[in-house]
Order: sequence, then structure tokens, then C-alpha cells
Amino acid sequence: MSVVKLELPPDVLHEIDLPYEGIRGLDALTLAVEGVAVMANLATLAAVQPQLGALVVAIRNWRLRDDRQTVVLTVKGRGVDMRIDLPRNVDTAMLLKHLQPIFEEKR
Repeated sequence: MSVVKLELPPDVLHEIDLPYEGIRGLDALTLAVEGVAVMANLATLAAVQPQLGALVVAIRNWRLRDDRQTVVLTVKGRGVDMRIDLPRNVDTAMLLKHLQPIFEEKR
């Protein structure tokens, strides 16, 4: 079972309202916003994938409220190491394009 560890601003996690899976000790894919107070949530990739559209909308909504010029979303895991700049007016289609293959791939 593959797990995603979300280290995102609390606003983002509350907006998508993912169930906490309580999974520990498994190989995890980590999505994290750097330099921001974050809240962590562990969920299976299967639980997050249907919520991917809502996740990128929640990230965009949060960025529109955030004052910084840019923040970075890092995505790390087995065979994955991405850094995505998130400008204030981040494009949801761009985020979906970058993140979708991670959730479709058999891990």
C-alpha cells in the first residue's frame, strides 16, 4: 500500500477534509510546502487521488490569501523529487499536470 504524507498549510488540509488513515512505517510520497507553518496528514494514495482536483484548488485558494511572492511545493518519494514554484496566482491546470502522474503510477 502506498502512502502520501501531506505537509501543507492547515487551510489546505481542512478544505479537502481527507480522512486520517493512521498509517505508519510505510514508504511514503511526501508533498510539502516549504517555509510555511504546516499540518501533516497521512493517507493512502488511493484516498488522495480522487481528491486531487480539490487539493489543487485548495492550494490555489490558500496561495491567493498568502502574501509571499512565491513558495515552493516539494514532492519527494521513491523515484520522485520535484520542486514546484507556487506563485500567488498559481494555475490549477499546471498543478494538476505536475501531480496527476504521481497518483496514476503504480507504486
